[in-house]
Amino acid sequence: MSKFSHVPQPAKDPVMHSCVLFAQDNNLNKVNLGVGAYKDENGKPWILPSVRKAEEIISSDLAKYSKEYPPQAGYPLFLKTCQELLFGEEHIAIKENRIATCQSLSGSGSLHVGLCFFKENYSEHDFYYPSITWANHHLIHEKVYKDIPFCEYTYLYEDGKLAIDFQGMKRDFVNARDGSVFLLHACAHNPTGIDLTKQQWVEVKDIFKAKKHVAFFDLAYQGFATGSFEEDGYSVRMFAEEGVEMVVAQSFAKNFGLYGERVGACHIVHSDKHNSQLSANLQGVMCTIIRKTWSMSPVHGAYIIQTIGQDPELKKQYFEDVKTMSSRIKKMRQMLYEELVRIGTPGDWTPIKTCIGMFTFTGLTPAQVEYIKVKFSVYLLVQGGRMSMCGLTEKNVAYVANAMKQTVENVK
Repeated sequence: MSKFSHVPQPAKDPVMHSCVLFAQDNNLNKVNLGVGAYKDENGKPWILPSVRKAEEIISSDLAKYSKEYPPQAGYPLFLKTCQELLFGEEHIAIKENRIATCQSLSGSGSLHVGLCFFKENYSEHDFYYPSITWANHHLIHEKVYKDIPFCEYTYLYEDGKLAIDFQGMKRDFVNARDGSVFLLHACAHNPTGIDLTKQQWVEVKDIFKAKKHVAFFDLAYQGFATGSFEEDGYSVRMFAEEGVEMVVAQSFAKNFGLYGERVGACHIVHSDKHNSQLSANLQGVMCTIIRKTWSMSPVHGAYIIQTIGQDPELKKQYFEDVKTMSSRIKKMRQMLYEELVRIGTPGDWTPIKTCIGMFTFTGLTPAQVEYIKVKFSVYLLVQGGRMSMCGLTEKNVAYVANAMKQTVENVK
């Protein structure tokens, strides 16, 4: 008998397992609305034209873009590009040298680095997540913090209403112990697609300053919410400008379409103006965390990001590519909403057109999610019936709407 025979079957990841089932499904009308990956109008993966051009530049000069180990923190041009995309080229935090940045493994790797940083260097604190959040937040937290539990703060109303309970959220921020850490979705909240307004962000910032809270921003969708990096980066930029200390987990999987390249960055923003030694110390701490986990971050995705970010024409093309993706998502939202209303689907489907970003909470129950999968081969996530708008096309939107109508009529 094997020495490993005691190893149990692990719990299946909802997203990954859904993809496996979808691949095995022989229904020609099947629609995958579970996975968070952008698809074009034909339902196919889309490589951004700016990314294609950047890869041509990279492949034509392999002496410059070598396969050698990068610097521990990442290539300086890559780090510069990450900061400029996130904060804007003229942001005061960049000018005051208040940002420490390291390349990381997309969003999950950046979250891991941030959590390790907090555990090792800011231990006397409480850690809060939204009451509804990306499932991997909890998994990564449990991996890093072991038996130390996390807290939750209010996000949506408890009665099922698809809107932010802002008064409840503020109450939780105020009642938390001073100096607590809060995970905040910077934009395009996953899984609900429901974000704070600018005015609400200002009120949150004021509470954080008064309570000396620390923000831990998850920024996976900059550009996807509105099509504008400036608009989608508003919360992070405003907090940094006002001196709120923070960690930011920045991912380029979604907004550059670099899902398989695993490229991102972790930023620590402190409040000491022109303290370059502190910035270096913070970067060094992140490098140490990375060294004892995956050691070095991959270079190819970083080359793509820095090539686009430092070439004015490519950068202009890239921002147009982002608008293309954002616009298609908005169009699919509107089309699905109009079709649901046109065919008389029971319920209020307004959130489908008012939510932003890649995802929408449909409000379908677990039983309804199972029914629509078995009966129509339409795949959603169980949590809130989360739907990825990227899987919709003009060809399948009527099919999905009809499936939703029959589901809510037949399964209560």
